[in-house]
Amino acid sequence: MEFLRGVYAFMQVSRSSINHVKIDSAVFRLHTNATVILLVTFSIAVTTRQYVGNPIDCVHTRDIPEDVLNTYCWIHSTYTVVDAFMKKQGAEVPFPGVDNSQSRGQLTIKHTKYYQWVAFTLFFQRSVV
Repeated sequence: MEFLRGVYAFMQVSRSSINHVKIDSAVFRLHTNATVILLVTFSIAVTTRQYVGNPIDCVHTRDIPEDVLNTYCWIHSTYTVVDAFMKKQGAEVPFPGVDNSQSRGQLTIKHTKYYQWVAFTLFFQRSVV
């Protein structure tokens, strides 16, 4: 019985001290609140665009319908040719990381898969803060 009184007394002390002890400043609390607000705002914007609007706009020609190509681009990954970053833009390559990936033998290609996970990542970051 004495043990339960000790536990009860400890709980009372810990409850009363939680209400009075603050280990952060007003700037830290403002930073935390602003971060959560920004993450929620961008998460809603990205999620709305991803599931209601058109999630991606691929550059295309008239040969393939726009909605078919946009669906393909959204599902499949994009890639850059790592060797093309060292070439001169405008003369050898049209843009850094963009090169003909089918004409030569071994190329270092970096695949990027990110489109579908942006909304979930922002939501996860918001829940951690």
